[in-house]
Parts: sequence; C-alpha cells; structure tokens
Amino acid sequence: MSDDIDEAKVAVVPPVHDGAAYLYDYFKHLTSLSILTLGGVLAISQQEGAAPAATKMYAVVGFVGLAAVSAFSGTGAIVRQQSTGKMPGKWFNPNFYRIVSPIALSLGVGMFLALYLEGLGK
Repeated sequence: MSDDIDEAKVAVVPPVHDGAAYLYDYFKHLTSLSILTLGGVLAISQQEGAAPAATKMYAVVGFVGLAAVSAFSGTGAIVRQQSTGKMPGKWFNPNFYRIVSPIALSLGVGMFLALYLEGLGK
C-alpha cells in the first residue's frame, strides 16, 4: 500500500527553526563567557606590574558585569515570554538584551586590553 503514494503530491514541510531556543542558547553562552572574562580580568589585574588604576578597573568590571547581567536577564525574558505567552514591552525584551550584552562585553574587554597593554609599556 505504501507503494501507491504519489510522491509528487506529498507536501515537503520545511524544518521549523525555533528562534527562542537559539537565542536562549546564545544567552547561556554569553553569560558563561562574561563570567569567565570577569574572572580572567580580575586575576590578571592582580599581577604585579600590570595592575591598572582602580578607577579604570571599576569601569572594566562594570561593563563586563553589565554583559553578564544583561545576558542572564535575556534568558529570564525568554523563559517569561515562553511560559506566560505574553509579549514583552518595547524595552527589556530579548532583543534589547541581545544588543546590549555583546556591546557591553566588547567594551569591557577592549578597555581592559588597552589598560593592560598600557601597563606593560611602563
């Protein structure tokens, strides 16, 4: 009986991509990366001769911490959206966190590299 199926009439269903699942995994990765970066920044900054000024380090830690918090908040926004079915407002939705997290992490790492390289030149 299965040989009688006309394959030309069978609809081909494209695979369904769940954007929320991809974004959730992205946020989990970014959260882990931010926490590891924060640990590395704090460990390297404690080395003798390479320690930048404390006020500049506050900015670095602030940006990397912002990246970690916003990535973690992004996972929470996705869970809230998927569990309640309600769409988030204009601000503090997953797309907001998707933009803020990598920018904050990039700024923090860039600032730290600039401070570290400046400290090596002294």
